Amino acid sequence: MKNAMWARRRRVLLCGSAATLAAASASPAAFAAEIGDVTLTWGGYIKLDTLYSRFSDGPVVQGTGRDTYIPNQIPVAADDAEDAHTYLDFHAKETRLFLKADTAVEGHKLGGYLEMDFIVSQGAGNESVTNAYNPGLRRAYITFDNWLLGQDWSTFQNMTAIPEVLDFIAFPTDGTVFERQPMIRYTAGNFVVALENPETTVATNGGGPAYANTDDNNVLPDFVARYNFKAAAADFTIAGLARQLVDKGQVGGISDKAVGYGASFSGKIPLGASKNDLRFMVNGGDGIGRYLALNTVGDAVIDSDGELDTIRIFSGYVALRHPWTDKTRSSIGVSHLSADTDGGDLGPGATEKVTSGFVNLLYSPVAKLTVGTELRYAERKTVAGLDGELMRLQFSAKYSF
Repeated sequence: MKNAMWARRRRVLLCGSAATLAAASASPAAFAAEIGDVTLTWGGYIKLDTLYSRFSDGPVVQGTGRDTYIPNQIPVAADDAEDAHTYLDFHAKETRLFLKADTAVEGHKLGGYLEMDFIVSQGAGNESVTNAYNPGLRRAYITFDNWLLGQDWSTFQNMTAIPEVLDFIAFPTDGTVFERQPMIRYTAGNFVVALENPETTVATNGGGPAYANTDDNNVLPDFVARYNFKAAAADFTIAGLARQLVDKGQVGGISDKAVGYGASFSGKIPLGASKNDLRFMVNGGDGIGRYLALNTVGDAVIDSDGELDTIRIFSGYVALRHPWTDKTRSSIGVSHLSADTDGGDLGPGATEKVTSGFVNLLYSPVAKLTVGTELRYAERKTVAGLDGELMRLQFSAKYSF
């Protein structure tokens, strides 16, 4: 009874004084309470996004392609074609909630984490009357000492190198590793290894893009190894990925296997006493397309001999963050993805190159509130030589709690 009364009193004090605690994995500031021997931490943020988007070469239906920057959703056309479409969209779908639990059991650290938002699984929501959207699972995992079991950001991905942007993806999309999935992860100091959920994305020979087709017949997990280290005041990460690619007739009616592999190097470098910092990521490999740029290119293509042919991809970004004052800062960055399409097996609509750049201005009048504007330009080119552009101006307001 005494513990329960103390817990209720602490919750009231915390909420009333707006005290905050740092939650795991770069979660927003949060509230906490003791319930028995369990520490509960909860929080999230509410965010309004206003996006003015101009697509140079075709229409884009209401959905994720207009809510955020997704390279494959940029329409393309011949150079002399003119079919520009402009849209103004308001939404609060990125609003995010999380709950975290930690306890000590028989000398071990046991915990759990759950996170959701309203943009990753929108369902049948529409803008005509209610603008109601489904909650969607982002992350859900158990921690036990140095183990993590459940769904989290891929171990191949370095969260420290994320630029501060307004776009929902929170990355220079075409230049980054981006993957959330179930896994078994073990951390030993600076070394991290994981077995992660396998899935193969395959393009038919001369047909549609690889991201549109998946094969779920994998029998071996994706293996990731990562090493985090510091040099002076800078943080760096080197990661490697090895995986089995499988097609058991789900795509193109063929049955074959291949090996995918890749590496990523990323970091965050403070630049002297100016409080500026440089954030970067460089990625490359064969058959790792599902992990890069929201699966823009995919893992493999069925070649003219009816076999799986891995797709070679290189991508990266660099971003500079500059604080103007204690409450105002900007980030500027460029990113690029390039796929090896010389074999001629990918269809004409598949993406060959994507390049984008962004610049923003963010202002926090108080610690938990950020408003800002961001300008983004992106260009996509296909195997057939068609291209398209996106120009987007975004305004956002975000309250973290």
